[in-house]
Amino acid sequence: MPLEILGVLLHRNASEISPPGGPAFDAGMVGQLARAFDANGFDRVLILQNSFAPDPFAIASYAAGITRRLAFMVAHRPGFIAPTMAARMFATLDNLSGGRAGVHVITGANDLELACDGDYQTKDRRYARSGEYVEIMRKVWAAREPFSHDGEWYRFDDALAEVRPAGGAIPVYWGGASPLALEVGARVADVYAIGGLKPLAQMAETVGQLKAAWAAAGRPLRLQTSARVILGDTEEEAWRAARDVIEALRETAAAQQRKIAGKAEATGTAMRLDPRLATTRGGSGRDELEALASGGELVDKRLWTGITRASIDFSTPMLPPALVGTAEQVADAMMDYYRMGIGGFLLRGFDLLGDIAVHGRELIPRLRDLAARHDAETSVAVPAGAQA
Repeated sequence: MPLEILGVLLHRNASEISPPGGPAFDAGMVGQLARAFDANGFDRVLILQNSFAPDPFAIASYAAGITRRLAFMVAHRPGFIAPTMAARMFATLDNLSGGRAGVHVITGANDLELACDGDYQTKDRRYARSGEYVEIMRKVWAAREPFSHDGEWYRFDDALAEVRPAGGAIPVYWGGASPLALEVGARVADVYAIGGLKPLAQMAETVGQLKAAWAAAGRPLRLQTSARVILGDTEEEAWRAARDVIEALRETAAAQQRKIAGKAEATGTAMRLDPRLATTRGGSGRDELEALASGGELVDKRLWTGITRASIDFSTPMLPPALVGTAEQVADAMMDYYRMGIGGFLLRGFDLLGDIAVHGRELIPRLRDLAARHDAETSVAVPAGAQA
């Protein structure tokens, strides 16, 4: 199974524990982060989109020009531009970058946050629109003759693009936990992104649901998840770092509450501090995280719910549990998820720039080696003369 290591390319060097201040947009840091990901074994980076962040497509275009091998998962919200135009935009990026484009379809979790950009559709309606949107993009990428379309959401005549993806198609990443999200995603997406790490039993249940949905649609499935990790040269050092993170997260939560109460400015790190606009507050994702926060602090081998508990008062989204330990210990724990079919990991710590080199030097090589060993041990040789 191919192993894909991803990072998140933000528009400044910040995390949930970053102190206030600094530029809202740091172009120099975008370049520094992109080059660091490119040099440290990351395969692809997610570039986020929401109703108040900088344009991810512009960031991807810039980063593609200053990197050599790094691929991109550009978050993109259907509903604001025509899918025919979006198809040409991504195909252009794919050609300029030598086949490194990818699209992460963001349907949106919070109606109020979507309304900031003038999108007043319900979540179910947005998922239906996203499905038609992706189907149109795929047709544009593949078309050799003009074609017309008259659907529920889009209508056009004689569409044809002069530019097509360098490799014929562009990978489509997808997320969402509702039954409709799974149904539509199974029809149109290549990769499903699970929002964050869960206890192994819960993750196995989620993976089973996803595999069933994609099998019903008759399509292959690739899975990825986000993995918060806190590393140390020793286990003791890792837990000291984890305790420091907890203290910083508590300070962040207190600062957010002061801002909501009107005692400070109303914006913060990468997210407006209005609790109505937090993309997981009040949704099924938050309910699951609150349930984890109320349970045991250490689950399975090394899954630690401490950061989930510490972020329960956040006005911004709560944090899923993290893996804590040495690089060897964390890689071993990640392999439990790999064995159940999750082949992509978006790695994040709490020091965005500093962690890139640490992950590239300590964690990623170990994880790749373990994954390669697992694949070699579980592969079945095809007898001579048999059909593959």
